[in-house]
Amino acid sequence: MTKPYPIACCLLLAIPPLQAEPAEPTVNYQFRYRLETVDQQGLEKNALANTLLSRLSLVQPLATGWSAMAEADYVTALDHSGYHDSLNGKTRYPTIADPDGADLNQLFLQFQQQGHRLKVGRQRINLGNERFVGGSAWRQNEQTFDALRYQWQQSAKLSLDYSYISKVNRVFGNKHPQGDWSARGHLLQADYHPLPNHKLGLMWLQLDIADAAAQSSQTAVLDYSFNQSLSASSKHQFSASYARQQDSADNPANYSADYYALDWTLWYSEWLLAVGVEQLGTDNSMAFSTPLATLHKFQGFADKFLSTPALGVQDRYLKLGYQWHQFDLQSHYHQYKASEEDQDYGTELNLQLSYNLSKEHQLLLKYADYQAKQLFTDTRKFWLQWLARF
Repeated sequence: MTKPYPIACCLLLAIPPLQAEPAEPTVNYQFRYRLETVDQQGLEKNALANTLLSRLSLVQPLATGWSAMAEADYVTALDHSGYHDSLNGKTRYPTIADPDGADLNQLFLQFQQQGHRLKVGRQRINLGNERFVGGSAWRQNEQTFDALRYQWQQSAKLSLDYSYISKVNRVFGNKHPQGDWSARGHLLQADYHPLPNHKLGLMWLQLDIADAAAQSSQTAVLDYSFNQSLSASSKHQFSASYARQQDSADNPANYSADYYALDWTLWYSEWLLAVGVEQLGTDNSMAFSTPLATLHKFQGFADKFLSTPALGVQDRYLKLGYQWHQFDLQSHYHQYKASEEDQDYGTELNLQLSYNLSKEHQLLLKYADYQAKQLFTDTRKFWLQWLARF
């Protein structure tokens, strides 16, 4: 297979040359302190982590349409003694996968003009709602990709997004044996609005992951969403997704599994109500997997289903939210079961309260309580977080 990097070089050569006097750079800072606790039945100790993410981002305009971006992260563990960070060997504690250390989060060259955008280098890629490809930005170490990405906005109705990835920089950091994945991956997304308030989406993922062959797969996804205003203070949205996945490249398994999701959300004044179901199926003892997804956004804050169980998983959920001034309160309830057999995995309650102190500062309280039945063990997690952006 011909890698598209030479193609990217040809495209870049065809773009007008840089100007001699670029503009001043834009510099941004971000700090995110987090206290996280985990009480997991079956482990001797409870985990307690105090970590601080410090991020420096620099965008340098180079000419009309041209820019370069660099972003460096440093995660500081303020106390190493009370948790398993995935590297320190403290397996008597639950895992809080935020190892300390420095990382080059993003470094890319970009050209953007008249509905076209081309990026080459290390970058953040979030496709759709991030169920299949995302940055996993909840963890202190973000997931980014070494990639060539081309985006085309043909009109308000049609857009295309294609990426070729050669490396996945995962949340475990570059010191972890599975912190980086060498890969050859094609990510394609097309969005089309055939009518006002209606949206169709098509995604195709071809993954050949050398460092995790069991995650190599080919996935086709079809999305549909409809939103409608009901009054000046209310609206609702219905969304549906279906996907088919099969083994690819050097994956030792032979399988073909289905995915579907249905969601209905109502916003009424300050209130939010959502109900839905999501199912990741299984075939030949191999379950539908989403190795590049932002996993924390789905199937509960406790993160019990980061890897799909062999019998698949079905998640039925109810969400209720309320916004008042700078406060945002969310509560979620999940029921989990196997997708193919009558096995009740457990239930989970999630609570989240965020408060915007100002444009630059936000406080967050978050809680997860997973009650196990036939899979995993009872687990409670709590977070206190302060985020500052400048």
